[in-house]
Amino acid sequence: MKTSKLLLSIALGGILMSAPACVKRVDNSEKTRAEYEKTLTDSINKIKVEIDSCNDCIATLRDKVGERMHDFTTVANPKEVGSYTIFTSFKSKYPQHSTGLVARIDENGKFELVATLKGKAFQQIAVKAPSETMESAVVPHDQALNYRTAELTSVLFSGEKADSIGRLIADNELNPLTVIYMQGGPVNATNLTNAEAEMISQTWLLYNDMDQLHKLERRVPMLHERINLLRQHQR
Repeated sequence: MKTSKLLLSIALGGILMSAPACVKRVDNSEKTRAEYEKTLTDSINKIKVEIDSCNDCIATLRDKVGERMHDFTTVANPKEVGSYTIFTSFKSKYPQHSTGLVARIDENGKFELVATLKGKAFQQIAVKAPSETMESAVVPHDQALNYRTAELTSVLFSGEKADSIGRLIADNELNPLTVIYMQGGPVNATNLTNAEAEMISQTWLLYNDMDQLHKLERRVPMLHERINLLRQHQR
């Protein structure tokens, strides 16, 4: 009998000793969950703030693009593949029939520079500003992007390096700007007129606003999807 009482006492003692540990584990679990819930809520709220900021920027950029478009015309020439948007005052001067540099935006929203040179072949250009020079990519003669006739070579440039040239001209619109035509080395150089600098600058600014607008318009649905994923982990 004494043995039974002793075993019962030991068993009860063990339960009482272990009970606080169980309570502590439960408390820690609830605390961890609460902290996790707070982290989820904070993350969702931050994303909501970013969505509001994006929407404000989208509204501003839409207004800017709308205002800039008043100075541009969209052209669909049956002799060319696709349409393009060009500074209206240069519509009648494009395609070029003499040496020059024209900017346009293609139907996919890509910034393009079309350089022409009479009498000599070239496959690359550089634009020199007072404190900086930017070079285009090399576009080999292929009768597509680098097209030659008996009198004129016409080369279309696009991509990051063309964008950099557009940005350089926009930043230096009121400064002297020189276009250098190259075929391995320089073959000719001309100065941009004020009208050409304005046309390229305004085209790049329109392109840049449109590009930022499209990026933000794509980002907002992604942010909403991120919120939906976070909410799936909430209670």
